[in-house]
Amino acid sequence: MISKSPKPLTPPKPPKPPKPPKAAFRVFLLKALPLLLVVLAAEYTFGQRFLIGGDDQVDRCLPDKRIYIIDTYNKDIWRGDLMAFRAERMAPYFKDGKIVVKIAAGVTGDHVQVDSHATQINGSIIIDGLPLANKLKQSPSTFNRDEAIPPAAYWVTGKAPKSFDSRYWGYVYDYQVIGRAYAIF
Repeated sequence: MISKSPKPLTPPKPPKPPKPPKAAFRVFLLKALPLLLVVLAAEYTFGQRFLIGGDDQVDRCLPDKRIYIIDTYNKDIWRGDLMAFRAERMAPYFKDGKIVVKIAAGVTGDHVQVDSHATQINGSIIIDGLPLANKLKQSPSTFNRDEAIPPAAYWVTGKAPKSFDSRYWGYVYDYQVIGRAYAIF
């Protein structure tokens, strides 16, 4: 019998050494940088124009809405639009400067009538009564009005009867308007 000599054992090939950390980081940067630039450009473009806001109140004036997008470039508000504005004269419910979203129920020139039974705009009932008058420690007759909405002003309201709105503190003026609001959820 002829004996074969065993093949010399060759050591297994060593695994490829991992890329040095610097090289892996460079590859990551080359892939991530374009994505980062796109995200930053989108944020700059849309972040300048839009705000996202939420209503965390227990008693909301717009009961079926919680999250809003506010278009700060669109200040062309029409009757029935949702509008965002900075609060003024709205104590004790809102501090001056707080962003508030309400419905523009009336615009410049519309006729407003408020009494203890209802608020009317151009003869149509918008919301009933003055349920917060007692909480504000005021007689309902304090809030009576029968007037035209002045230039550059809006009459705003919510949908809930206990909405703290123009019935109690008056008009929202153009300089307070942040933009048109859109309800998301």
